Amino acid sequence: MKKDIMNRMKIRRTELGYSFQELADKTGLSKSTLQRYETGAIDKLPIEKASLIAEALQMPVERLLGFDLPSENVCDIDNVFNIPVYDSVSAGFGAYPDSSAVGYKPSYIANASEAGEYLWINVKGDSMSPKIEDGDKILVRRQDSVDNGAVAVVMVDDEAVVKIIKYGLNWVELHSINPHYPVRRFEKQEALRISVVGRVKEVCKRL
Repeated sequence: MKKDIMNRMKIRRTELGYSFQELADKTGLSKSTLQRYETGAIDKLPIEKASLIAEALQMPVERLLGFDLPSENVCDIDNVFNIPVYDSVSAGFGAYPDSSAVGYKPSYIANASEAGEYLWINVKGDSMSPKIEDGDKILVRRQDSVDNGAVAVVMVDDEAVVKIIKYGLNWVELHSINPHYPVRRFEKQEALRISVVGRVKEVCKRL
């Protein structure tokens, strides 16, 4: 376990004036286990135990683990990474000059070597409702091709959109899930206006 996590745990416990026994009573974890976490004698801090400790210490688990600190891209839990969050599809894919991330979200990425290819987008609009609704977040993997029928981020000229993409012999169609939005069909040379920039891998719903 990283030293900075140990330090955050110790500092917060000291601020609240908790002994290890008091923290044990609040978390249901043993006093000796908590001592070993704080001293680094245990190398890994499982997310479920981190959540218990953070709740008892009256702090967000993201803060305990350092997820909210952009300088710490990789945390101590295997295959969990700080993935940047963007306020629009176009910003995330650099279509416009303002492409800075507005935050970071801890996310499980099965293949650690691909973590740098992922980003979260704050969704605006209801064209993909009810599967993807206004205010949801979508986890997108950057890639320049997807299978027929996949939900993808595509560029139409300089406009970035999230749609179901379908291919034909000489055409490409962009489908919305919301039936109030018509299918956009691009035939022959018009299809060259379409380029895939990512595949939607996960949707994070608002509570």
